[in-house]
Amino acid sequence: MIRKLTVSDNEEVMALLKPEAIFNLFIIGDIENFGYESDVQDLWGEFDAAGKLHALLLRFDTFFLPYSKDANFDAKAFTEIITKHDKYEISGISRVTKELEPFLNGLEEKRQQTYFCECEHVNRISVNQDVIVRTAVAEDVAPIIEMRKHIKEFGSRGENEELIIRQIEKGVKRIYFIEQDQEVVAVAETSAENSFSAMITGVATSDGYRQRGFASTLLKKLCCDVLAEGKKPCLFYDNPVAGEIYHRLGFEHTGDFVMYK
Repeated sequence: MIRKLTVSDNEEVMALLKPEAIFNLFIIGDIENFGYESDVQDLWGEFDAAGKLHALLLRFDTFFLPYSKDANFDAKAFTEIITKHDKYEISGISRVTKELEPFLNGLEEKRQQTYFCECEHVNRISVNQDVIVRTAVAEDVAPIIEMRKHIKEFGSRGENEELIIRQIEKGVKRIYFIEQDQEVVAVAETSAENSFSAMITGVATSDGYRQRGFASTLLKKLCCDVLAEGKKPCLFYDNPVAGEIYHRLGFEHTGDFVMYK
């Protein structure tokens, strides 16, 4: 049986998610930050014959994240929920997401295998000390989105300005950026911050400003600030060049994460 989850299910939800908490940080963070009754997210749970929760599906804006402790869940029913929405992106642990592929035409071709990493301490690396790292507020979001539209690695990624501002003001997302000639040229941010971790996403540098240490500078400050709060920085990547920066900074590979765009 699949049904919408409510706050009364939270104890059972966390019992399902926390054994693999580091891979479920998006789901845990979104539940901690937005709860079960929000206009930006929904949660559905699948229960076995004994009434025990063993799989769930989260929608956050246009992003869907399925989770199950094994491959034995109703993947077809999950895809039927997903396709009721006009726009969607899917991500999650490979063993779970691959079960959706037979039920969504073309999904397998959109698979992007990424490397999942976490950082327990920041290594000493050289950074660019001639720039100022700024913390974004509401009025900075539009130019940051505009800057990332021109990053080819991001493709045709769409960003919800209103939602990003809401997350910043709620304290569940932080964005650090560097300006040159009054233009945003480098950015890094956190997403789905929760009580124990923060996912680093959206790392980008404009073409004309690469190889200047801007990304390393932003990442080092971001990681140091997150660690100082007792949280663990995490990220995933599929770009080998970016991977070198992350590993040099102190990130270690802990698993795989799949995205479909």
